[in-house]
Amino acid sequence: MEETNVKADMKTQSDPDEINLLEYFYALVKNKWLIIGLTILGFVGGYITAKIIGPKYIANAIIAPRESESVRTPDMSGLGMFGGMVMSQLKVGGNASLDKIDMILDSRSFNAELVEKKELSPLVYPEFWDSVNNKWNSDFEVPRFVSVGGYIKGEFLDKEINKNGTMTISIENEDSLFSYKVLSAYLEYLDTFIREDVQRDAKENRDYLENQLIGVIDPLLRTKIQELIAKEVEKMMVVSKEAFKIIDPVFTYKSFKEKKLFPLVFAFGLFFLTVLFIVFKHAFVSGDKTEGDKVLMEDIKREIVKLPFRR
Repeated sequence: MEETNVKADMKTQSDPDEINLLEYFYALVKNKWLIIGLTILGFVGGYITAKIIGPKYIANAIIAPRESESVRTPDMSGLGMFGGMVMSQLKVGGNASLDKIDMILDSRSFNAELVEKKELSPLVYPEFWDSVNNKWNSDFEVPRFVSVGGYIKGEFLDKEINKNGTMTISIENEDSLFSYKVLSAYLEYLDTFIREDVQRDAKENRDYLENQLIGVIDPLLRTKIQELIAKEVEKMMVVSKEAFKIIDPVFTYKSFKEKKLFPLVFAFGLFFLTVLFIVFKHAFVSGDKTEGDKVLMEDIKREIVKLPFRR
């Protein structure tokens, strides 16, 4: 009885427009077991959800470009108009630098060619592929290679240029076989693509320079052109076996990554919602409200239950 009187005295002494934080703290402490129970429930629910979804399998490999250092591109600026004309006709590509590899992997056309040459579509859409008869289900419309290539690049491919001059390429999926096969296909086709591209450009440059060399009499200019020819031959030799070095081969491992956060996120979410519910419940149910508070509460209730399409 005395405790009730004390509470009444405290309320009468306080300003009716002032929020008494102790009341809300008391309401939270009073419902502490509800808060703790629902928080634990959220943690358990997040853990179960993470287990149901399962881990992802990440396949990654580390590569490094094969750089050519023995022959530098000769300076043709002092040979006048003819030297400038020769340099302008050459295709500047060079060997596979990290920037070039990064640009190729970002290319939609490269990813489309990868899907087509390595026949990756059945891996991407296994639920629509009849593995027994090696054909698509009759009710499935086969997407274009460009679409599948863009989907793989955006959904599964991850790459990072490291500070030590290497690049890490990763594929992430729920299926470990998918991650391994797709990354292996990326490395194989990337190597073929770069080698063919570099050798094609170098051969065209070499043929062009050899034709120019036929009509050149000036010994200095002949020397410069011969150096350019040697440079193009070196490009072809550097990528003759492989376009880049594989520092670490394809390695697949299991990872929960963000799924490890599920228990914490679920627990915090239920904790926050429970606290919010208790605070709102106390604000609506507790007595000693002014007429303005009552009108405002009615407005809040009306806005909460109002449907989006009603006016």
